[in-house]
Amino acid sequence: MMSSLNMVDSLLRQEKSIHSKATSFRPGQIFSGKVLKLFPNQIAEVQVGSGKVIAQLEVGLSVNDRHFFQVQSNDGQIHLKVLDVVSGNGKQPSVENLLRQMNLPVTKEHISLLQFFMKEQLPITKDTLQLAADWLKSSTSLQDSLESIKLILNKQLPFTKDVFLSLTSVLKNESFTTLMDGLKAQLSQVHSNGPTSIKLTALLNEMTQTDKEKMNSFALMKLTKEWIGSNDESQSKAAFHLLQKAGFLSTAANEAGLMNQLAEKWMDADGKSSSASTVAHSLVELIEGSRTGNRQQLIFSLIKLQEQIRNSSNPVDAKLLETLNQLLTNVKVGKVTPPLSDNDLLSVTKGVLRLQLTPANSMQNQSVFMNQALSILNGTEQAFTKISSLLTNDLAKHSSTFSSEEDALLSSIKRETQVMGVQWENSNAVNHQLKQIIRSLGLSYEHGVIDMLKNPEIDRTSQLESLKPLLMQLLADETSVPVKDAAEKLLYKITGLQVLSQEIGPIQQYVTQIPLSFSEMKTDLTIQWSGKKTDQGKIDPNYCRVLFYLHLSELKETIVDLQVQNRVMNIAIINEREDLKRLADPFLVNLKTNLMKINYHLSSVTFDKPLENKENIEIKGKNSTYIRPNNFNGVDFRV
Repeated sequence: MMSSLNMVDSLLRQEKSIHSKATSFRPGQIFSGKVLKLFPNQIAEVQVGSGKVIAQLEVGLSVNDRHFFQVQSNDGQIHLKVLDVVSGNGKQPSVENLLRQMNLPVTKEHISLLQFFMKEQLPITKDTLQLAADWLKSSTSLQDSLESIKLILNKQLPFTKDVFLSLTSVLKNESFTTLMDGLKAQLSQVHSNGPTSIKLTALLNEMTQTDKEKMNSFALMKLTKEWIGSNDESQSKAAFHLLQKAGFLSTAANEAGLMNQLAEKWMDADGKSSSASTVAHSLVELIEGSRTGNRQQLIFSLIKLQEQIRNSSNPVDAKLLETLNQLLTNVKVGKVTPPLSDNDLLSVTKGVLRLQLTPANSMQNQSVFMNQALSILNGTEQAFTKISSLLTNDLAKHSSTFSSEEDALLSSIKRETQVMGVQWENSNAVNHQLKQIIRSLGLSYEHGVIDMLKNPEIDRTSQLESLKPLLMQLLADETSVPVKDAAEKLLYKITGLQVLSQEIGPIQQYVTQIPLSFSEMKTDLTIQWSGKKTDQGKIDPNYCRVLFYLHLSELKETIVDLQVQNRVMNIAIINEREDLKRLADPFLVNLKTNLMKINYHLSSVTFDKPLENKENIEIKGKNSTYIRPNNFNGVDFRV
């Protein structure tokens, strides 16, 4: 089995090989060291981990003794204070005594944490120990938390709780889909109609749906809009009947009753505390007046509704005003008496509701209204299966089932959905899709904000409405505890991936994980880019390495290790399947031809099985021409 195939986890846990840089000393730091040589004037050579340092000591010591040292100053020469003097034999000083000297309680947690710091040769201060101990109290995984603390110190990141939680979130390896689905579920339970919640829910739906689900949702949305919003009555009826035939509405459903139900939901969404002068309230009053047989209330509601529609910001609907005027006249002269007929009530209610889907209405108001409209439908699994069948099968097989209007509408929707999914055989389409997902996550949000400050005339609306800033805004708003917890988990996951992007000397290394959907499945794609920098600060496409990690429905865990040297490409595919080479052979000639079109020469494609008990990042390590970044000191991190 490919037991350690998680690329991000592997990258995070290989710190010893990547960060073997010289130890830096800052005043206040504490470390364990061994005295190697003594010189006059209390100068000593001290071994710290695998390195050595010449330091000025405050007291005389013996060779081969181990002690805890604290850096007093580093003004050209390191001055060390001995915190725990122990008689010879080279034994490790007591961590309990060190905790007492630091005025920290000698608890099991503090002892374990200090021992971990010493074992990993991490720089210690009283503040870092106290902060780390506080963070561990709320930790659900001690090992992940300790690894996160080690990463912060090794990578010289800000020692803050946000950075700690961000890295811990990545180490937990919860998929984006799981985290986004969790937040979606919490948002749906609170029924928030705030602008941030609406935008966030729409974005989460878009990012978590498979191509098949997107097609089905689009078809349902299109049919619902045509049913409620179309000015063409035959088109509206066709959409209504298709919703019935797919199972989203009962075949016995009363259209007027459904419109009345939607009007009441719309009023609730508009706010029960709103002024009674709103169109939604007036429409519900009209429906109530008709239901109770109150002629005076019905006349009053018709007059008020007419006036509100004339004065609204929406374009005047002459047909609706004519319908209202004719109905008002008929009620006044007694030609029509309450309750109104289904046809009369439907023509008014549907006409008013149709105004909510006109371009003059804001996208936010339209979104709220459509959510209410969709809530009166039966969105069962059977209904979505039926609509999917209608979209993918030959419509000629169902021709006897549909009227000409229904057939035309269904054919139109089918044409539109056929171009919705990613064309995976088109490299430009895939490139665009991956960039769009990265933008939607907000992985470049901070960079976009800086650009916006420098160039305020540039429209950055799309970046400001990506996932990260929307999560930040949601957390700034008052929200329920479950929503807050779900939003924080997702935000920390995104920030943790940003923290992993690093530059080490002339080598750049970026680790990105993004949610990806195929026809009927969801997965996370993990990509690591490594390579030399160009003069423009970008990864040199002539000399680089890219690793892709995927979990697929048929191939399961799969790594593609792509190495480029002087535009000569070697690809290693790491997977458990015995027959993968046979399955891939028919595609290799086409792969080589297409790579030549973009000036790359495919040298080899190998198929390997994962090595047992090896980190996936090291699978190709021995034979790789890839330059490991541990040759360089100093790290510059971008968040």
